[in-house]
Amino acid sequence: MKGVCITLIAVLLIGSSQQTKTKDKECWTPWFDRDNPSATGDWETLIDLHKENPGKICGNPLKIQVQTIAGDSMTSTGDRILQADTTTGFICRNEDQKCGKCEDYRVRFQCPESFCKAGPRCWTSWFNRDNPSEDGDQETLIELWKEYPGKICTNPLNIEVQTTSGDSMASTGDTIARADTAVGFVCKNKDQKDGKCKDYHVRFQCFKSFCDKAPKCWTQWFDRDNPSAKGDWETLEDLRKEYPGKICDNPIHIHVQTVDGGHMTLTGDKIHKADTTTGFICRNEDQKKGKCKDYRVQFMCPLSFCMEGPKCWTQWFDRDNPSATGDWETLKDLRKEYPGKICKNPVNILVQTTAGDTMDSTGNKIHIADTTTGFVCRNEDQKKGKCKDYRVQFQCPERFCKAAPKCWTQWFDRDNPSAKGDWETLKDLRKENPGKICKNPVNIHVQTIAGGTMASTGDKIHIADTSTGFVCRNEDQTGGNCKDYRVQFECPASFCKPAPKCWTQWFDRDNPSATGDWETLKDLRKENPGKICGKPLKIQVQTTAGGTMASTGDKIHIADTSTGFVCRNKDQKKGNCKDYRVRFQCPKMFCKPAPKCWTPWFDRDNPSATGDWETLKDLRKENPGKICGNPLKIQVRTTAGGTMASTGDKIHIADTSTGFVCRNKDQTGGNCKDYRVRFQCPARFCKPAPKCWTPWFDRDNPSATGDWETLKDLRKENPGKICGNPLKIQVRTTAGGTMASTGDKIHKADTTTGFVCRNKDQTGGNCKDYRVRFQCPARFCKPAPKCWTPWFDRDNPSATGDWETLKDLRKENPGKICGNPLKIQVRTTAGGTMASTGDKIHKADTATGFVCRNKDQTGGNCKDYRVRFQCPEMFCKPGPKCWTPWFDRDNPSGSGDWETLKDLWKEYPGKICNSPFDIQVQTTSGDSMASTGDTIARVDTSTGFVCKNKDQKDGKCKDYRVRFQCPKSFCDKAPKCWTQWFDRDNPSATGDWETLKDLRKEYPGKICDNPIHIHVQTVDGGHMASTGDKIYKADTSTGFVCENKDQADGKCEDYRVRFQCPSSFCPMGPRCWTPWFDRDNPSGTGDWETLEYLRGENPGKICHNPLQIDVQTKFGGSMDSTGDVITVADTESGFICKNSDQKCGKCKDYRVRFQCSGNFCTQRVCWTKWFDRDNPSGKGDFEYLPYLRKAYPKEICKVPLYIDVVTTDTNMPFIATGQISSVFSPTQGFACRNTEQKGGMCLDYKVRFGCPCTCEGIIQHRE
Repeated sequence: MKGVCITLIAVLLIGSSQQTKTKDKECWTPWFDRDNPSATGDWETLIDLHKENPGKICGNPLKIQVQTIAGDSMTSTGDRILQADTTTGFICRNEDQKCGKCEDYRVRFQCPESFCKAGPRCWTSWFNRDNPSEDGDQETLIELWKEYPGKICTNPLNIEVQTTSGDSMASTGDTIARADTAVGFVCKNKDQKDGKCKDYHVRFQCFKSFCDKAPKCWTQWFDRDNPSAKGDWETLEDLRKEYPGKICDNPIHIHVQTVDGGHMTLTGDKIHKADTTTGFICRNEDQKKGKCKDYRVQFMCPLSFCMEGPKCWTQWFDRDNPSATGDWETLKDLRKEYPGKICKNPVNILVQTTAGDTMDSTGNKIHIADTTTGFVCRNEDQKKGKCKDYRVQFQCPERFCKAAPKCWTQWFDRDNPSAKGDWETLKDLRKENPGKICKNPVNIHVQTIAGGTMASTGDKIHIADTSTGFVCRNEDQTGGNCKDYRVQFECPASFCKPAPKCWTQWFDRDNPSATGDWETLKDLRKENPGKICGKPLKIQVQTTAGGTMASTGDKIHIADTSTGFVCRNKDQKKGNCKDYRVRFQCPKMFCKPAPKCWTPWFDRDNPSATGDWETLKDLRKENPGKICGNPLKIQVRTTAGGTMASTGDKIHIADTSTGFVCRNKDQTGGNCKDYRVRFQCPARFCKPAPKCWTPWFDRDNPSATGDWETLKDLRKENPGKICGNPLKIQVRTTAGGTMASTGDKIHKADTTTGFVCRNKDQTGGNCKDYRVRFQCPARFCKPAPKCWTPWFDRDNPSATGDWETLKDLRKENPGKICGNPLKIQVRTTAGGTMASTGDKIHKADTATGFVCRNKDQTGGNCKDYRVRFQCPEMFCKPGPKCWTPWFDRDNPSGSGDWETLKDLWKEYPGKICNSPFDIQVQTTSGDSMASTGDTIARVDTSTGFVCKNKDQKDGKCKDYRVRFQCPKSFCDKAPKCWTQWFDRDNPSATGDWETLKDLRKEYPGKICDNPIHIHVQTVDGGHMASTGDKIYKADTSTGFVCENKDQADGKCEDYRVRFQCPSSFCPMGPRCWTPWFDRDNPSGTGDWETLEYLRGENPGKICHNPLQIDVQTKFGGSMDSTGDVITVADTESGFICKNSDQKCGKCKDYRVRFQCSGNFCTQRVCWTKWFDRDNPSGKGDFEYLPYLRKAYPKEICKVPLYIDVVTTDTNMPFIATGQISSVFSPTQGFACRNTEQKGGMCLDYKVRFGCPCTCEGIIQHRE
């Protein structure tokens, strides 16, 4: 039988692997290897794996995959496998094997895709409904759902178990019967060695939406069917027919319970359907006991479905009191006593005591509170014998409160059922009744032509909705033809009562005496400037006598809002066109801008030259920001105030696109008059929304060369306090005076540079002392929603004052305050504002926190204050946070414990993000920083952590470790697309210029068009920030620039850069990896697997520009798991681990491989013969490619891929000789100079080249 089992398992696994290939994305856990077969076998059971890897495996795995730890398939081993499934996990027993012992196996599990990609998740509270005093501790979902309704999601993603004292389940040693998301948790006393389980509590992981505190929009409960027939069918199709408008189009969730409030999963019924597409179906035929329970359903809709417009609530009702059996405020009774006061189908119910307390706060057990029955509280259900006295009110559809007349079309009856049926479709009705039905009807109303309801006819209706209209087909009826129906549609109120329209006057500029009647917009605007809007909505045409255009019979050439109107005489059968006039409908604001927004008058030109040119182009140049982008109207007057029309001048142009032009050459009597113009703009241009201004900044004073409040310096000193592109700058003296009032000559005051006043430009000495602020887009000031910390009150003013400093607050509240707060808010503990106290405040900012000193007050002590801080929104965002590993680079044996970012970046390149959000500090033994009592010199996300021994009472700091919170993307395991490292310049001239412009020239196609990030480090791998250099530019627009003139020591470090690009920029498809290389071991100075050596020893085996490097130990362990400090691991240098950097003095033994572009693996390479055209008797051995081509014509391809160099005598690879090459390139050849060698002489070398070749092995010259 065991053999049969093994065969079945093998077949199942094979089937699984075949299915795997058909899926694009699958969610697999990591590999687990918790046991080895040294004892009774290899036991990789789910119960043990869940214990040891909490949260790493989903509750109900879909598949299991098993292989040996060497990567061989389970079936290839020949072992007899006892178990390999998603219920138990994997078991191989030594006793079942022929050779007496199983192989060592590892397993992984496939989970639902949502387990891997569900985004942020949430945990329920802890539940402890049982204790182990009887049979054990049973925290099962079925019981928890009963006792905590609505507190646990229907399908938990994960379960977490610990003792009530907080110890992990695995640490107790208890034998656990069950711990999963299907059953919950079960521990049986009889299974334990000491006869009793520990007392456990559990919690469950759910989708984030389950925990979301935002208000949810649920429909009423629906119960349209009962299971007396085929089952209980609460389908969306039927519910929408019977409850029109009560369910949104695309529900988000469905909630099902029995009519008496029981959980669906507790009934034991087999449910056929329960989703937001179909609704709910329970079929009697599927049940063991023959009949479904009676269910009701409700649907969660988008919040907008519940919150469209003001809410409509009834009055409060209190018809009963609890003196008898309880408090019964049922809808049935309330409607009897308050006829017409409650809508037919309430949307929501609100319950409170007659004293105004919430229902939840009373502790009463409520029998029912919904929009179907109303409210019932029974005295018999209460522990203390009696309900509180309650009142209720109901939310109704808005129309119940605002019974505004509905907008219904007329009745339409275009068809009768004598043929195929009655087809009253919107398509046909609109054709036959143009303009009589709105574009998107809100509702449809159908009745027979005799006035009967549609439902009363018994006809089977094919369709009746606001998309198609109405169709009743005779073929669907059992008793003959359909009845004859009529329909009407409800439209938005605006359709029936359109707002007053904005029409221009009538225009009649032409008559048909010549070629026709041309009332074009181009001509009309010239002759009637400012009288027609820029983009008319409609055109209306009639004869000058008032007749309609259609009634004339004329063939109209054009009549639209782009061209205007044209009727051509040549198109008419009987001669000329009629004489027409036109008018245009414009946006409402064109007719009634209230109030109107006009620019000032502008007069930039006079007609002394070619005319008067008041063009928008010139006016905007000379008056920046004074004219809106798209003016609505133009107004023209002479400088003396006369109208344009009164001058008699022939105007060349006067509109909102060009502006105004009057040309002297067009005038009969000489020059144009002198004109001025102004423009009407949208009202918001004159009355902008509340402006967003930064705080005032005063970083400099004029004691040196002047007052320099430049944006560059201000941003450095005030990170995040100034937006990227300020709209305006405002400058005041520190005393509050205007810039203009000082008389100073200002060098710069704009939104590009900031503000500069130079002392050398002033006639009377130094500049005044100025401060500046900047106007930013509104969104910069109003981040929504805001993220605030809790209120903190750590001190009171009984001693020297009230000290709520960030330093102290962070010690006492680790992790509760972000690294760089945006704002501080201060209140008294009684809630009063800081300003209202009259106290003199010493400090209140985001750098120090808050300090009020008693000695500064005139009337005694400070008030008692509390503070809170605004942080970046992501600080408050729930969901997985991205934390670095713990770092401990120093110990307090010297001057203290210095875990600074500058040092950490150097020693752990790439392991800490550039701008951490938060820092966490604890001792190396895991104690909190605050608990040590040490005086901490620095702990923030700018510097890192510093504890100085000299500051401590006992003379020595504790030994600390730190970690940092980074953006989630920093932890994202998805492969990122980075370019190679580029180092095109060095700082020997003016600096180090690694600009995108230059890099793209020298490396065409190697950098994407719009890089996402830039990464800069020194050429030896150091962090940019650690150099102390003043960096001029480092962004994805320019690239990187460091100028020597900006540095204190006169010279920049030498840097290299790389760019992150969209993943599409990096080659997709099958990956092409080289073989593994292991050329060195750490017996010497370390393990050096550098590209230089690897290429020399493995010519042609590694591509020129590898895309990625993969490093692991020679036994397959990951590089990160070793704990070794790695000097370099990249595609530019290769891999280096130095023994001198390791705590234990020696690196692990590593191997490397490289990812190349796909064609590298498919490219066939052919090698030329060996060439030796030179020997080292002169200056050296020069086997240059151009010389070799001359000496050996047509024997070397046009673009060699590789070069191989060995000695002529022993064929020793060049890399093994220890000599230095000046050239070693497949496109240049090889050169060895005698002067560069230790012995003064190169060896004699020969070279060959790797070339592309055909399938037959013929070199493709392509000369």
